[in-house]
Amino acid sequence: MPGSPAASPRVLVAARTGASTRALARALEPLLAGEDGPLLLPAGPDEDAAALAADAAARTVRRPDGARLVMRTSGSTSGSGRLVGLSGAQLRASAAATDESLGGPGTWVLALPPHHIAGLQVIVRSVLAGREPVVVEHRATPERIARAVGEAARRDPHGRVHVSLVPTQLADALADDAAVGALAGAASVLVGGATTPAPLVAASRDAGLTLRLSYGMSETCGGCVHDGLPLPGVRVAFGPPDGGDGPDGRPGGRVWLSGPMVMSDYLDGETGVRVLGGGRWLATSDLGSMSGGRLAVDGRVDDVIVSGGLKISAPAVAEAVLGTGLVSRCVVVGLDDERWGRLVAAAVVAPGGLDAAGLRDAVGRAIGRERAPRVIGRFDELPMLASGKPDRAAIRALLSGARVDGTAWERG
Repeated sequence: MPGSPAASPRVLVAARTGASTRALARALEPLLAGEDGPLLLPAGPDEDAAALAADAAARTVRRPDGARLVMRTSGSTSGSGRLVGLSGAQLRASAAATDESLGGPGTWVLALPPHHIAGLQVIVRSVLAGREPVVVEHRATPERIARAVGEAARRDPHGRVHVSLVPTQLADALADDAAVGALAGAASVLVGGATTPAPLVAASRDAGLTLRLSYGMSETCGGCVHDGLPLPGVRVAFGPPDGGDGPDGRPGGRVWLSGPMVMSDYLDGETGVRVLGGGRWLATSDLGSMSGGRLAVDGRVDDVIVSGGLKISAPAVAEAVLGTGLVSRCVVVGLDDERWGRLVAAAVVAPGGLDAAGLRDAVGRAIGRERAPRVIGRFDELPMLASGKPDRAAIRALLSGARVDGTAWERG
């Protein structure tokens, strides 16, 4: 395997506070300067640093050449995610391409968790620009975001402010006049991490926000496509849904990405980067196509629901629902939602009646409240295809048409 074995990484507690952000910035400076050193692993303030380091060391089978930073993909806390190795050169390339896309550096507002790639990149861009980000401490409410944007505008010599949000934060901000006014004055408002509903995009732009839809992942140092347009140096191609041997020139299919910000590789298990035609390519988990020269992401190859920026495995939720013993059959799907992007919804067969609150609580205890179904529909029988498989399209249509958020309903 390429690279060399890795010792336990150095865990960096990355809380969204001014002091923690400054400490994280200082730790990243040598990495960004190209200096060698230990692997760094950002962690949330509530995580057990020693246990996290031990788990990462136990799962690591290689240290990819050049990797200095370890980021965890969504689901890593439950053991289903990956450990992504990034180099200082990749982080610098991402920051430079982002600056070029946004028309130049500015003062960033940090409203996202810095132990995830979107929040960490706010700090990286700030370090490289020689500026300190304005931190939205604790809960990122619309009022606090508005104050932070105002403070960033006062600090920046040119009044150029950049903000990175997830769709739920953006939706909340649009309901607050002060937040709308502040964000409308920002040079750019990046939104990503989950599907941003079209009505939310339209409302944001109608309100005067310079909105940029960001697409990317930990493996690409965060967003590498803005508003469907690849950032400078990024190439997009497509291949068969099963990955195949790589991109093959087709107009749509599994999305492949190449560019100087593509990761060194995964630390845990099979490689995720292929060298093809002189370039390094990453096979994403997304399906897409090009429309009018822009990338349109059509969904995911695997059955994952992205809700509020969190990637949730539908099969894992269904397994947890069935594990409660309260239902006999279950199919989990994602429903479009203006606030969360997608909602986790479960169609169940419960011969003895449905205790929706009890079911939701039991699933929350098993896999986390944020992964428990927000919508539950009871059926006497699940719609089926002629092949004998559940008719997911019909189930999704029924749940979408009859749902009440957070409340179970029954259908005979």
